[in-house]
Amino acid sequence: MKKVTILLADDHPIVRHGMRAVLTSLEGMEVIAEAKNGEEALGYIAELRPDVAIVDLSMPGMGGLDILRQLKETDHPVKVIINTGFKDESLLKSALKLGAKGFILKENALTEIGFCLEKVLGGGRYISDELTELMISANEQEAPDFLAGLSMLTLSERKILKYVAMGKSTKEIAAELVLSYRTIENHRNNICKKMGLTGGNALLKFALDNKDKL
Repeated sequence: MKKVTILLADDHPIVRHGMRAVLTSLEGMEVIAEAKNGEEALGYIAELRPDVAIVDLSMPGMGGLDILRQLKETDHPVKVIINTGFKDESLLKSALKLGAKGFILKENALTEIGFCLEKVLGGGRYISDELTELMISANEQEAPDFLAGLSMLTLSERKILKYVAMGKSTKEIAAELVLSYRTIENHRNNICKKMGLTGGNALLKFALDNKDKL
């Protein structure tokens, strides 16, 4: 049976050594390279094409997020697991948005990596329990801010937001409400300004993510 090939990227040799020891003890896993920075990691990924890359978030030069950005641009199939000491919800969200398949804390990495690999190799995502709790807590704190922003919308804007959540285009919403295309676009722009949304699909994503609260 073909072994799962793994690249380790961390600027601390002791971390790489500990992770290699654990991975070597897992059936079907093979560490094929170690990198001490992001540039080396990307070089090994391009040359050796490992199945999985376990990378540190913070390294000299390019860190884990930089690696994810580069890989996203090239649509590389390697599954990236972030191994970090940072308990930061915004970093976690950034990593997941850039395509990370796993996110574990160094303090628990040696005991969690087996579970993480099983989930990731099975096509899922794995996030350390402690980080999951962090995200839940952060979302609970964000709820009042969301409601405050929603309260700034007019009835017309909220109605349009509901249509957006239904997947309707500006043209379709205009037809439903018997309004001009430009009027709907103006409402959409106002919603984005009030809710602090930027980017082409930001309004659609926001509406879909929060349709149960509208």
